[in-house]
Amino acid sequence: MSEIVRMVVVLSLIAGICSAVLTMANQGLGPRIEQQTDLYVRGPALERLFNKPATEVLPNKVTIETDEATIPVFFSRDGETISTLAIEAIGAGGYGGDLKLMVGIDLTTGRQIGIEVVQHSETPGLGARIEEVTFRRQWQDLPTDAPVALASDGGNIDGISGATSTSRAAVSGTNTVLTFLRNHNDDILQQIAQREEQI
Repeated sequence: MSEIVRMVVVLSLIAGICSAVLTMANQGLGPRIEQQTDLYVRGPALERLFNKPATEVLPNKVTIETDEATIPVFFSRDGETISTLAIEAIGAGGYGGDLKLMVGIDLTTGRQIGIEVVQHSETPGLGARIEEVTFRRQWQDLPTDAPVALASDGGNIDGISGATSTSRAAVSGTNTVLTFLRNHNDDILQQIAQREEQI
């Protein structure tokens, strides 16, 4: 066997072994990474939506598979009734890229609790103002059976001055959640019931 062929075989074996080790590590650490993401990335948003410590909310999670994505949904109960959902969505088209949002839904009233920003890369002092309470408060008590729109488009959400694309991304993400809820409400409740049967 020539030296070049031997080197190719050895390098191929090394690459294959490294790939297998990394795949196994990713599979083994995947659940732990997801738990840490829930606690430190989604957790603060969930605490504000549910008015409870994240550690109380995080165990109440199901994921819904769609053709486009896997959607995490967190829930809480009022007695035996599933009363509140927090559904994650991507608000496409922010100035600094897509926004990751959490939209709170009160199932008993059919109204929104509000939105929380999970992650963004918006400009400080402009688009980053989506984190401000005065902006996010506008979502409180909006109906879940009608799309959300900016005031400039005939809706009742005042956009952030100088950050129209960020404001539109927040509205877009909300409407994605509302559509998802209409199309998958039964799937969500079924997943929750199945999860609780397994506990």
